[in-house]
Amino acid sequence: MNVKSLVDMKHVNELWISVLAWMDQYSNSTNLEHIVGKLVLAASVYFIWQERNNRLFSRMQCSATQVSEKIKSSVRFRLMGFKFKGHSDHNRVLKKWQIPSRATDEDPG
Repeated sequence: MNVKSLVDMKHVNELWISVLAWMDQYSNSTNLEHIVGKLVLAASVYFIWQERNNRLFSRMQCSATQVSEKIKSSVRFRLMGFKFKGHSDHNRVLKKWQIPSRATDEDPG
């Protein structure tokens, strides 16, 4: 499953202007789907830039699938640390991101 299908960004295309328009529209939103979308966008920018630097300066390369998995993993870990109080759709988000609902209830230490 690709990263874009996990968030409410289906109408956003590959153009940077489209991504910026989405971000401008939902930047102040507290809707859980939009928060997850902002996390995905931040992780995507970070890991794509990291991959660019790796290719330029260290000749290490990851496939697009590997970069996608890094993005999903990073967002999944962030979501596991969220407090979902007040978000009625949190179970749907947890299921979509393959996070057991009890994982967000447990104190990691």
